[in-house]
Amino acid sequence: MGYKVKAENLKDLCFRLLKKAGASEYDARVTADSLVSADLYGVETHGVSRMATYIKRIKEGGVSVTGGFEIIKQYPGAALCDGGGALGQPTGVKAMELAMDKARSAGAYTVFVRNSSHYGMAAYYTRMAAEKGFIGISSTNAPSALPPFGSHEAYLGPNPLSIALPYKEGFPVCLDMSPGVIPRGRLMLAIQKGESIPEGWALDRQGNPTTDPQKAWDGCILPMGGPKGSGLALALDGICGVLAGACFGSHIGTLFGGFSQRQNVGHVFTAIDPCLFREKGEFERDMQQMAMEIKSLEKNPGTDEIYLPGELEYLKMQRGLKEGLELSESSHKALKELSQELEEEFNI
Repeated sequence: MGYKVKAENLKDLCFRLLKKAGASEYDARVTADSLVSADLYGVETHGVSRMATYIKRIKEGGVSVTGGFEIIKQYPGAALCDGGGALGQPTGVKAMELAMDKARSAGAYTVFVRNSSHYGMAAYYTRMAAEKGFIGISSTNAPSALPPFGSHEAYLGPNPLSIALPYKEGFPVCLDMSPGVIPRGRLMLAIQKGESIPEGWALDRQGNPTTDPQKAWDGCILPMGGPKGSGLALALDGICGVLAGACFGSHIGTLFGGFSQRQNVGHVFTAIDPCLFREKGEFERDMQQMAMEIKSLEKNPGTDEIYLPGELEYLKMQRGLKEGLELSESSHKALKELSQELEEEFNI
């Protein structure tokens, strides 16, 4: 059973709860927007299902409400920043805004961030860039969930990579992928809902295939494509964690435990201004040509339409904004309990 809720009402509730827990108005607003955006795009693992965890981390000190975004080193094409242990979403927005501002003159600019927290859906930041005319690239490392190829012991995170390219107003072509078969949050949702998981998603602690999400949580998620997914996770951890001076591999603080401890997650954000490489409008024009040519290709049997990366999520978002989004029973219950705990009106 699910609940149909208005996106703006859900965003307002999350904002009020985060603020009541101690987050600043800016941090609460950005984080609430990011979480609801994830649900609108159908990425429930990075949506409001995270609220209880975020608030517990704020209340127990694992997320700082006083730490601020700080530029540590700055160069013509890149910067190193410190997130101050704050919520990952406002840290990510500030980093991408810095990357875009500098890319207007540099052509391309990359911002590395250390000492941050879980930053939610990677596409939130790349879409933000693409909607302002930039090519956006972002990745983050994450707590251990994947085994390096040849092992069944979790060491690497399901570190996502997102790339968004301006295509047409409101709808960039947007890749957002994890090197894992699934994001680890899918296991937590399955545990919360009392559901089993399909074969081929995960192994238990002894390295045996499992459909039990709790055994998978204690074990590991399988990397997609075997050595390809494992290699991608390692490379992204090297860029986001090792290069940025954040934690990496099994040293990253878990999101769902150790609530008083900082995670020290690392992120990377790149903005590229197409206008400095092509005449104004040429990039979008040629992206539209490529998209039309792809969509006009001969379709496989049973395929009605060829979708671009991010297109199905964009269509889902449009429906959700118009008709309301589906909120799972477990997320609805958790938000109601948080509202009671923090003495906030529950209006969804």
